[in-house]
Amino acid sequence: MREVLESDVDGEHVIDMDAVADAAGRETEKPPFYYAEESQQNRFTCAECGEVNDILGRFGYCSVCSTWNGLQELTEKVVPGLRARINSGGPHESYVRDAVSEFDSLVGGYVVELVRRVGMSSARKNRLSKRTFQNLKSAVADLREAMDIDLLEGISVDDMEFAGLMFHRRHVYEHKGGVVDEKYIADSGDKSVRLGQALHESAESAHRIVNLIVRMARNLHRGFHEIVPPNEEAIRFHKRLSNRAGSSGGAGAG
Repeated sequence: MREVLESDVDGEHVIDMDAVADAAGRETEKPPFYYAEESQQNRFTCAECGEVNDILGRFGYCSVCSTWNGLQELTEKVVPGLRARINSGGPHESYVRDAVSEFDSLVGGYVVELVRRVGMSSARKNRLSKRTFQNLKSAVADLREAMDIDLLEGISVDDMEFAGLMFHRRHVYEHKGGVVDEKYIADSGDKSVRLGQALHESAESAHRIVNLIVRMARNLHRGFHEIVPPNEEAIRFHKRLSNRAGSSGGAGAG
């Protein structure tokens, strides 16, 4: 292609654009305007409006209705995998660890967007950005105070205490080989274990924490989109199309 552009000879020239595309980036860095039509890291169909999205990275907005895909990623991809692993047998400690880690990652995505899009003081931004969920109660309190989002809405005190315990145990499973240390006892208040004891989980406790992170994620997603509204018209349009398709299918079946 360069030879054609630099040629002093007038006339018609044939440029093989397939060859140009194949050569781009082979010997030099690809130009910033170059785009190769290839799949990115995460292809998903938006559960709200039906649009097919192909995004770089794991979390992002639907390109049509602007719904954040965090909850959908959790419920459609992460949770089924976790449940299958739990049902297949132990070690259930690793499933509890992974469930809490997934929730931590999920919340992080929402918080990054809130910090980016919502006006707030620098101190509040720093507090939210640096918040981890090792201590569930304090993290929940920070999010409620800063954004008026209550992760524990509709969750009983008993379930809240259980979830808090599992969040503390995640740190032990991840960094202490599952063995109780003084910090765990002091931070969690768990009186059912002794220093140096190996923690263990059951299929029941693993399923229970998975159920709870889904409920907390739904609260987070709802609160997030009350602050950052999606395109409701696009969502309504999708629902109208779905209803028509369902009606047509029912009529045809009869």
